[in-house]
Amino acid sequence: MIFVTVGSIMAFDRLICAMDKWAQEHSEYEVLAQIGDGNYQPNRMRWMRTLTPSMFNDTVRNAAIVVAHAGMGSYLVATEMGKPIVLLPRRAANREHTTDHQVHTAQWLGKKPGVYVALSEDELECAVERALAEGGIAASEFERFAPQPLLSRVRQFLVE
Repeated sequence: MIFVTVGSIMAFDRLICAMDKWAQEHSEYEVLAQIGDGNYQPNRMRWMRTLTPSMFNDTVRNAAIVVAHAGMGSYLVATEMGKPIVLLPRRAANREHTTDHQVHTAQWLGKKPGVYVALSEDELECAVERALAEGGIAASEFERFAPQPLLSRVRQFLVE
């Protein structure tokens, strides 16, 4: 299963629309999307507006890959669970955020193992295919970057 999430704060119709198109072209994959308050309602993949924190964690745990905006909460949860993550950053020019900090975050995280960045919808298919083929990193690898108590507190603050 591929899990698509826009986070818990803002809609991100560009990501949901692009992954809905991807789901149509790749019907061999089950895709579940958490779409938030977006206007676009997918018709080629299952979707929910929101997930509880426990449902979110269970869904990530059961996913082959996670496709998300370039938010730190999604990145931390996916990486802690050793799941590859594809990031499509929100852009200020599209009124998806107030700044382009997600572009910078995605470029920085894209240098880490298990992170695949698509800077536009056109790059999304390639990034998803690479994530499916190459996979993520083991959770134990992630703990090299920070101690587990700190990771748990940051995740709790961002996600729960």
